[in-house]
Amino acid sequence: MSKIFDNSSDEKKFKSILENVITEPGIQRMDFCVGYFNLRGWDFIADQVDNLDGDYIYEGDDRKFRTARLLIGMYRAPEEIIKLAYRPPFYPDADYVQKCKRQIAEDFRCQLLLGKTTAKDEYTLRQLCRQLEEGKVCVKLYLREPLHAKLYLAHNPKSNI
Repeated sequence: MSKIFDNSSDEKKFKSILENVITEPGIQRMDFCVGYFNLRGWDFIADQVDNLDGDYIYEGDDRKFRTARLLIGMYRAPEEIIKLAYRPPFYPDADYVQKCKRQIAEDFRCQLLLGKTTAKDEYTLRQLCRQLEEGKVCVKLYLREPLHAKLYLAHNPKSNI
């Protein structure tokens, strides 16, 4: 059965619903599409992602084993926002993508420096790094234009939908 929900109302209710979806029997993997990503938010689902069985999927022509995929759609360096306003349609090249990856890594570091960094924050960061290194989690950036979406898909191969 398909379930549609959003996080625009009650944060506690949203977290509860999302946790119930991730831990539902038969769920093998999750796909997330978000506008913004904060490393401290990964803490909420990191353990559940580790507990999913995972599944093989196709990414382009390659067959990959994934537990979760995360698409981030609203990253823009401030100077890029200004440049985009004054130039023709934008098609990111490999150099731009690498520059954005470095900048995003720096932004994630800054996120952890804001406020009081806890042992739990560090544990979650190391957990995400491990998940990425193992290939269980894949993070991609959508850079062509701002994509402010929130989409959470749970894959259950036994479901009839």
